[in-house]
Formats: sequence, structure tokens, C-alpha cells
Amino acid sequence: MNRKQRRARDKTILKSKKKKTDVEQKLSLFGLLPDDCFICHKGFDKTNKEMVSTWNVIVREEEKSVKVYCPTCWDRAKNILNDFGVSTDERKS
Repeated sequence: MNRKQRRARDKTILKSKKKKTDVEQKLSLFGLLPDDCFICHKGFDKTNKEMVSTWNVIVREEEKSVKVYCPTCWDRAKNILNDFGVSTDERKS
């Protein structure tokens, strides 16, 4: 095995280790998922596919916090931000 091949092998090993730690971090935050809406405290069922696909989950990795918002509260908050002229780009971190 030449030097180029060893470096390539070591690089792939390092990438796979990093991916595992990222997944482990995200799974540890899953345990922090609350059982109700952060605003109105409506119950959130983690096993209901409709709720999982329609509710919004905000994860702050630095603060180790996870918040869940029902569609009603999420839309209300977006409307308030639009009234104040604040961008509501949901893809920004």
C-alpha cells in the first residue's frame, strides 16, 4: 500500500468516525423533545405521523434545547413577524 492509498484510507476512516459522532449528538437531543407545544401547551404525540410532519421543531445545539410548536402557534408567530417586517426564512439557523 503506497502513501497515497494510506492517506485516502485514513481520510475515509476519519470521516466515518465524525459522522457517527454527529448522529450520536442528534440522537441525544431527541431525548429532550418535549411532549407539548412551547406556547399553548397542546399535547404533542411523537408517534403520530401527522403531528410529526406538521408541527415545527426548533433545535439549538449550543444551548442544548429543543422546542416544539403547533401549526397554529407557528403561523401566528410568522404573521406577527411579517407585521413587523422581519424576515421569516425558515431555513436560516
